[in-house]
Amino acid sequence: MKERKSMSKRVVPVKILVLDVLKPHKPSILELGRKICEEKSIENANISVYAVDEKTESIKIVLEGGDIKFDRIAELIESYGAVIHSMDKVVLGKKKVIEVPSVEEKK
Repeated sequence: MKERKSMSKRVVPVKILVLDVLKPHKPSILELGRKICEEKSIENANISVYAVDEKTESIKIVLEGGDIKFDRIAELIESYGAVIHSMDKVVLGKKKVIEVPSVEEKK
């Protein structure tokens, strides 16, 4: 009888991660972005403010890396008093995937 190989979990690397975040006005997106980029798993970051109110800013964070460590990034973001509202996009695998058109809601 053939021996079964052990089934080990294959960890699929996260290449791109898009987060919707609510943060206080301070730190600035520049300061937050620099701190995020200190994380070894991040190669590039793109942060945009899309809404501002009296005390907070809503921002989109687009992260790119070889294998993004979401738990570390979430911890870092939360340490600045920010809250992750949603994970809006994730690209997984060995290499980058060709960009596809965004999905629009049906009315």
